[in-house]
Amino acid sequence: MASEADTELAAGSDAATDEQWRSAVDKVLKGAPFDRLVSRTADGIEVQPLYTAATSTADGAGFPGTAPFTRGADSAPRPQGQWDIRATVADADPAEAARWALRELERGTTSLLVRLDEAFRTGGAVGADGVAVATVDDLDAALDGVLLDLAPVYLQPGAGFVRGAELLTALWERRGHDAAEARGGIGADPVGHLATTGQSVPLEDLGALGASLAASHPHVSVAAVDTSAVAEAGASPAQELAYLLSTGAAYLRALADAGVPVDQAVRTIELTVTVDADVFGSIAKVRAARRLWAHLATSCGASPAAAAPRVHARTARHMMTRRDPWVNLLRVTAATFAAGAAGAESLVTLPFDAAVGVPDELGRRMARNTQVILQEESNVGRVVDPAGGSWYVESLTDQLAQSAWDEFVALEAAGGVVAALTDGTLGAQLAQVRATRAGLVAKRKAAITGVSEFPDINEEPLERAGTGATSAAGDGALPLPTVRWAEPFEALRDAADSAGTRPSVFLVNLGPVAVHTARATFAKNFFEAGGIATTTSERGGTTGFADPADAVADLNGAQLVCICSSDALYEEHAQAFAAALKSAGVDRVYLAGNPGDRREAESAAGVDEFVHLGVDVLDALTRAHEVLGTPLTTSTGKEADR
Repeated sequence: MASEADTELAAGSDAATDEQWRSAVDKVLKGAPFDRLVSRTADGIEVQPLYTAATSTADGAGFPGTAPFTRGADSAPRPQGQWDIRATVADADPAEAARWALRELERGTTSLLVRLDEAFRTGGAVGADGVAVATVDDLDAALDGVLLDLAPVYLQPGAGFVRGAELLTALWERRGHDAAEARGGIGADPVGHLATTGQSVPLEDLGALGASLAASHPHVSVAAVDTSAVAEAGASPAQELAYLLSTGAAYLRALADAGVPVDQAVRTIELTVTVDADVFGSIAKVRAARRLWAHLATSCGASPAAAAPRVHARTARHMMTRRDPWVNLLRVTAATFAAGAAGAESLVTLPFDAAVGVPDELGRRMARNTQVILQEESNVGRVVDPAGGSWYVESLTDQLAQSAWDEFVALEAAGGVVAALTDGTLGAQLAQVRATRAGLVAKRKAAITGVSEFPDINEEPLERAGTGATSAAGDGALPLPTVRWAEPFEALRDAADSAGTRPSVFLVNLGPVAVHTARATFAKNFFEAGGIATTTSERGGTTGFADPADAVADLNGAQLVCICSSDALYEEHAQAFAAALKSAGVDRVYLAGNPGDRREAESAAGVDEFVHLGVDVLDALTRAHEVLGTPLTTSTGKEADR
């Protein structure tokens, strides 16, 4: 049996100082700037390569269940480590909606988010975007067999939240549920409706509804502050949280104007934030949301008990892909883990096939079981705030909270969220952040596995009924646009797939495999991200080309050619090969690698474009398709005009 001394692995060693660590790092960097190890979030927050006790702000986080509630609204762990697993029900036919609702509840779901038909939500005729509900009988049919006292129902009613409240309260009464014990939510979110549709709904309607329900239905949330509208428009985390605060402040004012006491008003608002595959960023966002909301609520006069926030989370749609959608399982697992570790009270996990079309049984089951497994097998929910005390997470939470509060103050100074949405100010700010992120995606600095990195151009497309949501352009005008970061690459893949004969680029590999394989592999990954296959001849794939004449002889009519090898061989042979290929009639000659000082000479010899880390991959691939004559379309299905 090992002695105590045997287990003290660091015994006799002094802790390294920051200066010693920095000195060791400088040796590895060999003169390169230390700043290359520092990354930055979309809000400009610096993420350092090392955090220590000297930089820790953990003492400001408090304890779980106490102000500022960064670490959670409760001091005790969740019962059995379980949060509320919430599933979306949006099937048009009420009978089909009921079937899916029961199927979800029988297999682990604990509450339901019922999306009402869009026509109902806007006051028009019943259509097919969500559950077709016009009467209490329709809602009763859509929830047939659902025990409302065991499985709370939350509505997503759009503009029709007053009518939705009437139907849900009538259903509770019909089924004999005491109003004082009813649980669920009306989902009134007029600001969110404005952001997503451009149609305004008077905030006074929310205030009046809150006044009528706050006292009679104390466990029912009336208002829903859902940040999805801005998150899916590309908002940074701080912008998303600022939107949450400004929207919440608008709802608190409306409820106060209707005579609702502040404690009741705060309790009747449910908060929803998005989480994505950035695990630490998502954990920090949920923790910051609690801290910020508690500060706002107490500033409005709420008691500490009422100010303790309950945060619902939703996995983000913008990270989902239509190509290689199986990788979405990893993305939603990371996001779900982040929400659970951050202490979210409830969570909606998108099915992996949500971007392809209407999710089927497999997609819904995997989404549900992702949460079940993290709860019951990984025990993620059994520890209160497991990230608490982490020097990195605490620092990120603090900086994000401060940045979001500054954004909120500026938003309020400009007239509040409704004014900022209406005059386009908020939309324009989102557009700037969205463009920056899109640029990172285009350069693969924000890589999308299975799409911009490691694509499989021979994958079998996943078939689903309907179509997944597509991005919509926008410059600040309402409604806010939506974005899926993978969509531009997927559009190129679609164009390549529909071209009849798959577009291709011929790799002219110089030297033996050990010399050219690294750059050839990079080129393959680069071009296949746009659906362009890479080919070479037997000679090019084994011994590599040593004579430009051999490369020309093996072209077989290729329009695109990419030279691949080491910098040393480029110095000796790149110019001769480029000149020969151009003379042979190749439309576009690429060279894999950053040429540095060789750029001018190699360009003069015939290299049209250099492909390497840091280039705009989307732009390069679009030009390649144009050379090949591939018909390109935009995300809206219209032919590109470039």
